[in-house]
Amino acid sequence: MGALLSAGGGAIVALSLLIWALSLRRTLTSERFERARAAQVAAARGAEIEHLAAVRVPAIAERTRTGQRLDGVPGPVATEADTGAEFARALAAVVTALGSDEAVRRERALRDSVQSAFESVARTMHAMATVQQQVLDKVERSIENPRLMAEVMKADHAAAQMTRKAQTLLVMCGIWPARRETRPVSLYDCVRGAQSRIVEFGRVEVHGGQTLFVVPPAVEGLMHAVAELLENATVFSPSSTQVVVTVREVGAGAVVEIDDAGLGMPPDVLHQATAQLRDDLDLTRLGAVPRLGLACVGRWSRELGFNVELTGASAYGGTRAVTFVPHRLLTEPLSRLTAPRREPAAAPQPAPYEPPRTTARPADPAPDLPAPDAAGPVPGGVPAPAPARCLIQK
Repeated sequence: MGALLSAGGGAIVALSLLIWALSLRRTLTSERFERARAAQVAAARGAEIEHLAAVRVPAIAERTRTGQRLDGVPGPVATEADTGAEFARALAAVVTALGSDEAVRRERALRDSVQSAFESVARTMHAMATVQQQVLDKVERSIENPRLMAEVMKADHAAAQMTRKAQTLLVMCGIWPARRETRPVSLYDCVRGAQSRIVEFGRVEVHGGQTLFVVPPAVEGLMHAVAELLENATVFSPSSTQVVVTVREVGAGAVVEIDDAGLGMPPDVLHQATAQLRDDLDLTRLGAVPRLGLACVGRWSRELGFNVELTGASAYGGTRAVTFVPHRLLTEPLSRLTAPRREPAAAPQPAPYEPPRTTARPADPAPDLPAPDAAGPVPGGVPAPAPARCLIQK
């Protein structure tokens, strides 16, 4: 009898152990499943957050900046079942808040306020520099002392820098300078005029371009753009080196090649610089300390229809900026435009001369402005053309 009781008790114990083992196995299996499910959800949520930061938020910001709705913005990459219902609702609420009408209004107000502030500062700077240059013009006409004249010319050149900086800000605010020229200007003189608007004008050598003429409406913009490119070339190359400008005619127009002897641009920096030329960036997207030169050149190129490329192919080891001026921005010199064309004796009257390359309409008379004097000596002993005293208009 005792043996039976002992055997029965052992069976009960064994059965209890079996039941406990099965229960423990189910518990461990359930925990493994929960851990795997939690890992899957965490991975899906992490991927969704990365997608939100890298793709969705930039797309939302771009549409918000331009005042567009969120139509076409990429959606989530994972389903609600993968990330969890609460997470999906929270993410949708974030996206809605980022692209709300209120966010669009705030972005517009911020952009408008920044542009208004820059425009106000630029107008003030431009007005002050213009008055300063007009006064210096009068002083220069009455000075006979060469040393005093040299000091006045330095002040005039400093005012020219202020004028160009103010004009750059105004262009970035969408305000274009009034046209100054009423007659064609050679590309050589355009480059020389641009040379007179930069600080280190004495380091620039200009070759060619005397026989290529720019239509009057394009002179100011082309001169301003070349001045910004020359400024970059002199700033980012050793002060002991020269910046060489070569102007030559090509089949479809003319090119202005600017070569510096700096260290060149790494590929990533060259890509960023090219993007500034290509993309129409506003002031709010140029960083805390914006560099406006290339962005301004890009705006001028789109406005007038010329093209600017940056390469590392300079023969001097630095960077080359190539400005292509198409035929429609070129014309003949005024002497040829006004000269009558010879006709055969049988013709009753000579026909007016038709310029072969210009497509621009005749220029309207520009407002009377003070006659500019030279901004300072340049290589070769010939005075550089004075910086443009241009009026600014919307």
